[in-house]
Parts: sequence; structure tokens; C-alpha cells
Amino acid sequence: MRKETLSYGIEQRRSLVKWGEVAGILSIFLLLPPFISIPIIISFLVTKTNTTRTQYYTYFACIAVYFAAINATKLPNGDQVQYYVAYMNVPKAGFLKSLVYIYGVDFYNNPERTQISGEFLNGIYNYLGYYLTFGYYPLFAALLTFAEYFLIFLGLYKFCLTMKKPHIPIVCGVITLSFFYLFFNYTLHIQKQFLAQSIMIYVLGNYAYYGKMRKKDWIMAICAVFTHAATLLFVPFLVFKPLHSRLTRKGLLFIGSAFVILIIMGPSLASGIATDSNSALTYGVSRLAASEIRNDTESGLVWSQIFVIAFPMALIAFRKLWLERKTLSDSNAFILNIILLLLLTIIAMFRQPLAQYRYFMMLFAFMPFTYPFALNNIRNRDMLLKMIAVVMVVWFYYQFELIIWDYAPLVDIIVKSPILLLFDNYYTV
Repeated sequence: MRKETLSYGIEQRRSLVKWGEVAGILSIFLLLPPFISIPIIISFLVTKTNTTRTQYYTYFACIAVYFAAINATKLPNGDQVQYYVAYMNVPKAGFLKSLVYIYGVDFYNNPERTQISGEFLNGIYNYLGYYLTFGYYPLFAALLTFAEYFLIFLGLYKFCLTMKKPHIPIVCGVITLSFFYLFFNYTLHIQKQFLAQSIMIYVLGNYAYYGKMRKKDWIMAICAVFTHAATLLFVPFLVFKPLHSRLTRKGLLFIGSAFVILIIMGPSLASGIATDSNSALTYGVSRLAASEIRNDTESGLVWSQIFVIAFPMALIAFRKLWLERKTLSDSNAFILNIILLLLLTIIAMFRQPLAQYRYFMMLFAFMPFTYPFALNNIRNRDMLLKMIAVVMVVWFYYQFELIIWDYAPLVDIIVKSPILLLFDNYYTV
């Protein structure tokens, strides 16, 4: 079975993506109402037996475009207001100031500042994005959302190629993540973190598949870190080789314990070396040092979310890494190691509630990476993944108008084509 999986992965890797075909189908998708186009593309992929790389990429692009178009209708609110103002400030701030004032309102509060932000890539995204989208913010919001979804889909795709019969985990994993309303809810609200984690998940998926970090993977990982410092958590998995393999039980206990201790002591250790500088190199350390007093959050961990999201993921990761570790490939173990240590990080951050909830939100993107390991029997696994995907779709549309942010009406996101959602300009700010 493992040989079949490897040969399937190699075949997928070698097949070229026909980008013209992807663009052509995507153009049609943009013009069709979602209640027609979404069922067609999902049913087409689910029933395929020999899916090409081009067909997978087309599927990823269409699903990503749909959610990008919905996000284009969102009225800026909450944290997103800062990002919106930073984008709109681009003509007046210029390139260098865009790297300094990645939070837009700061431009007016402290106009003399010259220190480039530690997450300066957001300024580059704003600057380039402003001119690429002609200053039309809904289009920029759509591009960001598309990038977030598409990068995670690519990472998931590469990782699933290391599994037995990866087709349903790929197709249903895309549905599970994209229609998970909590993930969608935060994509623009805290866009820096979600864009950065999308970049890092793309890197992690590649590393799981290739078993090594290629040059472009390192470049992408660096981009993730300078987009949001929280992704530094994943860097040890890229540089510490033993984490890319099955660990012994003793090794798992040792690394898990060391990780928890390091996370608990992290703010104290960082405060000893942190400076007041906001430079790119010291920004992450400064944020860590201040994490125990940066508790300005209205949303601590929610027990219902812990029960529905974290608890099943913890059970699956523990069972596979502790009780059934000999059944795992190194690639599978690598991602499960990350998920387990991410869960331990969340537990260890009990004195850092803001950071704790931010890392908890990172679990959302790992859900489709985890669920395929819930059952060992392939047929039962695929049935479970299909059921989860259906529940996510139904729950998304049920919850949509209960989301605290303002979007286009529910009927519009079902009936109106993505191109209409994108250019109807649902709000005036």
C-alpha cells in the first residue's frame, strides 16, 4: 500500500499543471451562481478516480475564489479597520512609511516614527496590493483571502499525497477547512496571522512530502515569520530533524515536556534580552516578553470550541503517536508531532490568554490534516471525512448571518456569482 501511495505521489508531482485550463474553468466559475457552480465542482472531484494535478488545482482555485468573493463584501470592523486604513494610506505614506505603519491608525498617532516594523512584509503587501488592485479595497481583501485558502490547500494536497488513497482526504479536507465558519470568520479580522500561518502550512506540507527543505521553502518560511512573528513556533520543526520522524515514547515525553517548560518560561527568558526596538530582528522577542501582560482580549478559550475542535485533535494525535506510532510514516508523524506540540503550547500558555487564543485559532487550519487519522479503515475514514464535510457546509450557511461581522446577505452569497459579489461594493466606508 505504501508503494502505491508513493507512486501516486510521484505521478502527481511530475504531472504539469495546465494553468490555461485552470484559468479557463475559473473564469466560467466566476460567472456562475454558487448554488450551481459549487455542487458541480465538488461532485466532479468526489466522483473522479484518476484526478490530475490540474484538476486539483482548479478545484482549489474555485473554492478559494468563492470565499475570497464573500470576504470582499465584508464591512471593515474590529482589527481589520487597522489593516484597511494602512491599505488606504499607501498613496500618502509611500513605500518606506508603509513598512513602518503596518497598523494604519498609528500613522496619525505617531507620524514621526521611522523604525520599520518587525512584520514589515505586511507593508509590502499593502503597497503592492494597493496599486495592483487600483485602490479598490474589496479586490485587495479578495486577493488576500484567496492567497490564504490556496496556500493551505496546496500544503494539504502535498501532505495528503503521503497517505494511502489520498483523494477523499484532499477533496473533503478542502471543504472542511473552507466552510468552517470560525476559520472564515477570522481570515480578515486578524489577516496578518492567518496569512502568515497559511504560508507556513504550505511550507510544512512541502516538507512533509519532500522530506527536506528546498530553497523556495526556506524563502516562504522567512516570509511567514516576517508576516507574523507567531509562526516562529514552527521554525524548530524545520531545523530539528528528529521532529520529522516517528519519535519513541521516551522521545515524545522528553520533547513534549521540554516544549511546555520552554513555553511557560518563554516570557521571562525573552524579557531578559528584549529591547524597546521594534526592528524586524527583535520584534518577535519583544512580543514574547510582553505576552503575559498583553491580555487585552475579550475572547479567552471557549469550552465548546475546546471540546469540538481541540479535544478530538488531541485524541487522534495521542492515539497515533503513542499507541499506533509504528503504523505511521515519517511524513505522517511529522504533521502529528506539530499538532501535538501546538496543543501543548496552548495548554502551557495559561498565563498568556491573548497569545493562547491566537495559537488556538491556528488549530483550525490543521483540522483537515488531522481527521484522516481518526479511523484506520480506508472506507470508514473516507465516509467520516465526507460526513464532516457535509456538516461543515450546512453549518456554514446556518451560521453565516450569525457572524458578528457584516457581509452580503446570505441569499446573495448563494445566488450571486463571485464576480458580482466582488464588484457590487456592498459598503461605503
